[in-house]
Amino acid sequence: MFRPQVPATMRRRLERALDSGWIGYGPECRALEAAFTVRRGGWALATSSCTSALYLAGRLIQSRNAAAPEIIVPSVTFVASALAFLQADVRPVLADVDPRTLLLAPSALPRLLTPRTKAVLVVHLYGQRHPAMSELRLFADRHGLLLVEDCAHRVDLLDATAPVGDLLCYSFNAVKELPGGEGGLLWGRNPEHEQWAREISNLGLACDTLQRASTLRHADYAFGTMPGLKLRSNDIAASLVNAALGQLPEWRAERRRQFQIYDRLLGPMAPGVGPLQRQDDDSCLMYIVKVAAASRDRIRGVLAEAGIATSVHYPSLTRHPLLGTRGAGCSPEDECLVTLPSFLGLKATDIALIAGELERALALEPTREDCETGEVVEAQSCRNAPVR
Repeated sequence: MFRPQVPATMRRRLERALDSGWIGYGPECRALEAAFTVRRGGWALATSSCTSALYLAGRLIQSRNAAAPEIIVPSVTFVASALAFLQADVRPVLADVDPRTLLLAPSALPRLLTPRTKAVLVVHLYGQRHPAMSELRLFADRHGLLLVEDCAHRVDLLDATAPVGDLLCYSFNAVKELPGGEGGLLWGRNPEHEQWAREISNLGLACDTLQRASTLRHADYAFGTMPGLKLRSNDIAASLVNAALGQLPEWRAERRRQFQIYDRLLGPMAPGVGPLQRQDDDSCLMYIVKVAAASRDRIRGVLAEAGIATSVHYPSLTRHPLLGTRGAGCSPEDECLVTLPSFLGLKATDIALIAGELERALALEPTREDCETGEVVEAQSCRNAPVR
């Protein structure tokens, strides 16, 4: 599914960090934070993961609202998008997604509003920038809600426009656009939130190690009044991300070329295979197709026999034992999803092989198990797919 690349520029920056004598939260983390604020303002905090950034956003929501606050979360997304808030004592309420994009459906929001609703989470899933950000901003403002963006799949530094949300959460996981092995970042609009977030991410201490050690006579520990956790990144991970920043335009262009090849080869297979329709500002991080729900397991089995990995990103959060009761009315779009290989260095001949095996799998006669599972549905929509 994925193979990481670490070019020479990243290796050199990593070696420089290793030789500096400071590999915890330090100058590389500060440089990374600056990269996300220099052109668009706000503040930024390098975190240990995107999940940590989401958790900090949840803690901020919880601190402002004592009475069991809720956040509306799309039903199709990675589990961290909901559980990070649950850990922060903010109740996730699952909303339906648009079947064309699998992104949060704005039309689903009004019926989920309660007096406890304090925030909305927008996930830019698979690298798609949500097309209705202006509408979601207006909705949040109209109801006095925080607008949080999960940007794990799409770094917006190439955008000409400023962020729309109040809090943005990024991932530098090994399989993301800016791979640092692990790591994340929280960007915030309101300067009043920065010191609060920095303290919570540093065990509630008002002064971090980099600040305390700025002179030979280290400053005393400054205890804060709120409990926190250790949620900061480190200079090893941050150095890799800082070096990768310069590669971002080139890497995104390569992924886009791969998607275009996929689209061309899979187009004649419709409606048996339905790729998601991508826009020009897509990061092209993950190539997702829809197939008939009843045939998905068989198709994935045929590809596996040919030595081709597939995955499902993601099972609906309505299937999670901690969240399922919070997604009444969400459609089973996840039953149709298949993720195909897509990574830097994937050759056109590799994509042609994958497309050929997928076409062969579609041509095979349905098995008895397929027929017993349910009626084969067109891949363009999963609305009437049987839930297994």
